[in-house]
Amino acid sequence: MSHLLFVETTGLGVQALAHAKRCGHTVTYLHCPLYDFTATPAQRGQAIQLADHTAAFTDPLDGDTVYAALLASGADPADVDAVLSTLSYGAQAAADLAARIGARGTSPAGTLAARDKGECRRILHARGVPSVGFRVVTDAAEALEAAAAIGYPVIVKPVLGIGKAVTSIARDPLAVRAHFAAAAADRDGLTEGMAHQLDERYLVEELVAGDLYSVEVAASAGRMVPLVCASRKVSRENPVLELGCTVPSGLPATDEAALGRYAVQVCRALGLDLGIFHVEVMHTPSGFRLIEVNPRLTGGSLPDTISSVAGVDVFALLVDLFLGAPLPDGPLPLKGSASHSFLAAPRKSTVPAQLPDTWFTPFLARLHSGYARVRAGDEVPPMRTNFDSFGMLRALAPTPAEAEATCTAVKADMETLFGFPLLAERTRTPAPVA
Repeated sequence: MSHLLFVETTGLGVQALAHAKRCGHTVTYLHCPLYDFTATPAQRGQAIQLADHTAAFTDPLDGDTVYAALLASGADPADVDAVLSTLSYGAQAAADLAARIGARGTSPAGTLAARDKGECRRILHARGVPSVGFRVVTDAAEALEAAAAIGYPVIVKPVLGIGKAVTSIARDPLAVRAHFAAAAADRDGLTEGMAHQLDERYLVEELVAGDLYSVEVAASAGRMVPLVCASRKVSRENPVLELGCTVPSGLPATDEAALGRYAVQVCRALGLDLGIFHVEVMHTPSGFRLIEVNPRLTGGSLPDTISSVAGVDVFALLVDLFLGAPLPDGPLPLKGSASHSFLAAPRKSTVPAQLPDTWFTPFLARLHSGYARVRAGDEVPPMRTNFDSFGMLRALAPTPAEAEATCTAVKADMETLFGFPLLAERTRTPAPVA
């Protein structure tokens, strides 16, 4: 049996620890209180309970602190076979620690190249991988110069940002100035763990039109396989915000194969050598263009959406890859379609005081699965980052369109129940704005 070390986990990522334990492996779990907000207390508690060794660390950007936590956990670094993380905030710490103790892990340089959006763009341009125009800036004056050179509209976002925090679409110089005027307050409004990852740099890049997709790319032993492609739902009001996914992508087979090849090309250029990586891509009239790469398995609800139609536990696949299992021969075969949608409000809203505690139960009868984290009288904040949703719906159906239609219909009925609007979704075909 082997010894796996997890440096942080998402809520759903606890399934990876559970799989490792079912297989008889030793599990060490290092966790950081800064990221308690990424999972429920029950999920955090389950991860600690599953682990044979556990310890907390205070700063994922300080390699000595993370290594000290490993020693404090009681685990012997020499016994660890592989180090991984299912949480974006822990990816670099996991890669660095694996290299430090000589265990299997993702390349630290490849992980940084994916996390640093400016370096990622530079590498793609140098390698001839189709990408978008960009510049790295530190203030409004530099951003205005960059936007003028690139051409409006542009998107402005932190070089090391996650979850679409402090991200704006700018269609003119006034919007660029507004972004930087609000940036300090926006950063102050983030949870400490999100803000801790950011530095002073921003990326100004060309805003490309098209439909958003993602690919999970598995890599090991010099091979790469695009496991599954998904279409991504975004807000019609603010397309920066993501509201769900559908599997399969709904693309024609030839286009989906081309999307997979492009995502593999991106990962190979960046040096992402071991793991499953989440690649977000815009399908533009000029072809596929990278939006961002996450050097870890997809987060949010997508892992379970994939597993619901793939007949494979993607977290089990991830763990097994890190322990030397061979890659699948090709994309995962899917049976049917699955779609999930997040519940989020465009403006601050209040849940009706008369809402019964069992309000969500009748909706579950129309769904494969889902959850909601609001009760009568709760105040719902407006969605500003991808962490600001308050529930999720998942539907299964024979086709992507049917699965999406179920989610849309259930959301519409929830709006009637709440008495306030939810953020409307845009999928592959833009819907008319009311």
